[in-house]
Amino acid sequence: MLTDASLLIGLGRLDEADRVLSEMLDHATEDGDRQLASQALEGLGTVATRRGQEARALQLFEQAIERGGRPDPIERESLYTNTARLRSFSGDAGAAVTLIEECLSRVSSGPDADPAVIAHYSITLSYAYADAGQYGQANSVLAGVLRTGGEDLDLRVRRRLYYALTRLNMNIGRTDQAIEYSEKDLETALAADGDDVFDAYLQCAHVRLDANHTERAGDYLAQARMRAPDPLGSVDAGFLLVEEARFSLQQGDHNTALSRASAAVELLADDPSGPGQSGLAHLVIARVHDDRGDADAADPEYRLAIDSLERQTGWPTELAKAYRRYGKFLRQRGQLDEAMKMLELASDTAV
Repeated sequence: MLTDASLLIGLGRLDEADRVLSEMLDHATEDGDRQLASQALEGLGTVATRRGQEARALQLFEQAIERGGRPDPIERESLYTNTARLRSFSGDAGAAVTLIEECLSRVSSGPDADPAVIAHYSITLSYAYADAGQYGQANSVLAGVLRTGGEDLDLRVRRRLYYALTRLNMNIGRTDQAIEYSEKDLETALAADGDDVFDAYLQCAHVRLDANHTERAGDYLAQARMRAPDPLGSVDAGFLLVEEARFSLQQGDHNTALSRASAAVELLADDPSGPGQSGLAHLVIARVHDDRGDADAADPEYRLAIDSLERQTGWPTELAKAYRRYGKFLRQRGQLDEAMKMLELASDTAV
């Protein structure tokens, strides 16, 4: 039944998957099978995430951990990483750190500890630290993975490591380091020749846009669109459009930037797990209206951008940029007190 439910989830037949998993949970409860009940609860949590029901998903994942007697983190890696992600998303990044630190301690003990598993949990812990604002800790964890044999890990784990290093350096404003690791990430993705080449090209484009390397970013975006999965899901399509909108804005093509950013907002409307991308799209729209002198249209878009980025944990640099741009906008409108507040927030938020 568990395999059937997984297939149904993969096909997007969520109502059927929900029914199969609920029946499985009932049978497991009647039989006193705690492990099977835990797996059913995890499956129901996955269904909830696909439906955008993040609070319910977290509740189900937490129940899966407790019902299963805190299952083996090696066998149930996705359960723990998804729980940590949702704890951070709900505003409790400290609890995410505690959970993954416990998992890392368990998988590291014993003479037969698997370096790949340790690396996976270390990378997840770095994300939790970043979400909690502990960027030094996040960097130390990732540096530790590199120092203890990062280059000897398999391509899939190395890809995750370089992606995390790129993301961390990007989010704390270390653009040169982010570029370096994004290129390593792309090189590894191409060597692995997997479906995630699209993500690698997209991240390279993002980093280059942050550095104002517009032409180079355009090359990466063209490759990302060429190497995109077929069919391209709405969330991935939205992420791609966000970067293409930023690219068009840097080129000075306001019409295309506005069109792409507006389309991205629509595609990402049903994706509650990553509000930061929507925030970047709203920021593009705000800047287009601002550049055109349409302050009444720009103001609400700046506010939407900031609201979305405030809900996205671990993105202080992007949030600081939004505060700063909105502060300058308000100052030009003569709203000096509000402008000062935004500029102070920008200063306090930047790492």
